[in-house]
Amino acid sequence: MLVNEIDRWFDRTRRRENRTVSLYACLLTGRMSAYFRYRLRYLLVVDGTNFAVHVAEFLIILATLGGLAAYTVMILRVGSLLVSGAWWGLLEVMRERVRGLSESADRDGIEREIGAWLVLSVIAAAMVTLAGALVLSALLPEDGDTIGHVYAFLIVIELAMRMPVRVLHSGMFATRRVYRPLWTLFAPTVVQLVIIGGGVLFFPTAAVVVAIIASNALSIWITVTFAVRLYRLAGLWPNLRPAGRHRISLPSIPVRLGIETTLAGVGLRLDAVAVLAIAGIYGTTTRAFDLTAGIQTWREIDAFQFFYLALPLFRGAYEATSVFYFDFVRLRRLPALREYRVWFFHRLLWITPVVTLYFWGLAAVLGTWVLPDIPFSFLLALLPLFVVRSFIGTYQIRLFAEGRFNSLNATTALTAVLFALVWLDPDPASDLLELTAAMLVLLIVHMNVQHFHDRVPSRPTQLPLGDWIRALAAEPGPVYAGTVDVPEWIPTRQRSAALRLVREQLRHNGCLAFHSPTSLVFFERASGGDAPGHLHLTLQAATGGAVNRGRRWPDPADDGHAALDRIIHDRWLKPVDAAPAPPVSPALLRPGFLAIFPDGFVADLHTRAGRRDMRNLDPDLLVALLPKAVRSLDDDALVIQVAGRWLSAIFHQNRVQMVFLLPPDPAPERFAQWLRTLKSWRLGGRPTEGAVHAR
Repeated sequence: MLVNEIDRWFDRTRRRENRTVSLYACLLTGRMSAYFRYRLRYLLVVDGTNFAVHVAEFLIILATLGGLAAYTVMILRVGSLLVSGAWWGLLEVMRERVRGLSESADRDGIEREIGAWLVLSVIAAAMVTLAGALVLSALLPEDGDTIGHVYAFLIVIELAMRMPVRVLHSGMFATRRVYRPLWTLFAPTVVQLVIIGGGVLFFPTAAVVVAIIASNALSIWITVTFAVRLYRLAGLWPNLRPAGRHRISLPSIPVRLGIETTLAGVGLRLDAVAVLAIAGIYGTTTRAFDLTAGIQTWREIDAFQFFYLALPLFRGAYEATSVFYFDFVRLRRLPALREYRVWFFHRLLWITPVVTLYFWGLAAVLGTWVLPDIPFSFLLALLPLFVVRSFIGTYQIRLFAEGRFNSLNATTALTAVLFALVWLDPDPASDLLELTAAMLVLLIVHMNVQHFHDRVPSRPTQLPLGDWIRALAAEPGPVYAGTVDVPEWIPTRQRSAALRLVREQLRHNGCLAFHSPTSLVFFERASGGDAPGHLHLTLQAATGGAVNRGRRWPDPADDGHAALDRIIHDRWLKPVDAAPAPPVSPALLRPGFLAIFPDGFVADLHTRAGRRDMRNLDPDLLVALLPKAVRSLDDDALVIQVAGRWLSAIFHQNRVQMVFLLPPDPAPERFAQWLRTLKSWRLGGRPTEGAVHAR
């Protein structure tokens, strides 16, 4: 019986893994549409269901409690969006720290960091609850409906309770996705719909209150349950105990970074403020954006109702794009995958208008069936605004995921300026036309900022030895150089974390390379003759003294050629006559490889045929190939083992161009011959079929 249970568990696990679509595998095979479908397949249904609940909730409150209560709910919902956005942005400080601590395998540091943020979240939640209670008691009339007051306060409570829950979730989401069963995506919304649908005939307002309590309690329980389960699997738990003599443990947040991330999070939620400006200030004569002023038949549209109800739809494309925030973060933290990140982003731009059409279709249903006074011509006129906003949201989420908060905040400020220019026109012919034009200008700015960033060539901080020698020889100014021995017994994570720290210090100022599995060389530019830091000492400190053999010149060489001569003289490298020539196209390795391994597999990923051939490989190999290939750069490995097979992944311009898969159990002499071929090619040699035949 026990054996049968285990077999069934393995079968379920295997089926679940087969249904999972890997980003890394799709990047290698070019099947990004499959990955986008996989990520969005349920999200659109959930968003559509949440939109239905949003409409039902507001219409019930409007019909039973009146316009003032409905407007109060609107203000609270918009305010909670802004506050939750600010909190999400600030939590990026924690997520980035957790990623760094995870790379260095500092489990205690991760637990203390998450624990400190949990303490801060409880304090922030208490302050939000108190502030909300004071504001509501001051603004809501004393003779108002009690249920309306309770419902308004529940919105504040919901916002406050989700703050520590967001911290708990982000502690895991910083480094991995928090997977949940399919039913958990729909359960809170279904419960809310059932309660509202069942209670609408008897006591609608009470049904809305009960629905929000039940759905939020279920949603929080689901998030906490599966986050805690992942904490246990990872062997982690938030540490709430303060360090040293402190009475309370709070995170250390740099003031400037905290302000930048908070403003960036608010900037991602400014659709809510825009809807308020469109709907106008209830019961006042304050100037509002009049999107119904273009045509006489649009004058009867109730902008207050329509644009608040359509708020989730305006945000829909952004919410869909935010699903890929985690993917942008993963690709950003691996510099060797820079071109994949750009390619992935361009493919996402093609999907964005398709997702937008779905949300615009829901707006058309809203205007046609729920609010039948909305002319279809007005809905068509809104389509360009939907599309442009969705593209802007895609650019914004990438800026946020890549930590470019200043650029995101600058574009947010530009948005405010453009909207203010439209608002200052007291008698516009059409605010809809002017706002769409303003959004187009903003989109053009986003495109130029992002694409200029993508076009700037990156200066890698780690290169294969041949490329490193060529880069050093091309240096025109004074250069320092050094060498470090890295013992084999250092744990892989500690080694990777130390090398990542060195690469950060060398960014824009130098480069390193391995000339053996346990030895590396590096150079640093000495601008104006200033002496840079001691990287060999940095490595020793990062590894707790494990890297204890390192040297660095006390004075710089005059230029790169002089530095190379000095390195050869000091016998850090084997003698070379001069800087090697750049290697020829890696595609020319194909004949030599097939001459050594006639039954081997070769794929050129710069061609469609090569990407199609990759789809026939073992799925386990495809999923693990790209991460293993990136990690192999730290070891300068020519051949790596993935899913029980030996292969060579040749990087070219921050992408894998060629994949050479060796046959199972290759003969040692043929294996060694292939290694010699790769080494010769990397140093600028031109492989020929005759030169690489195995003997």
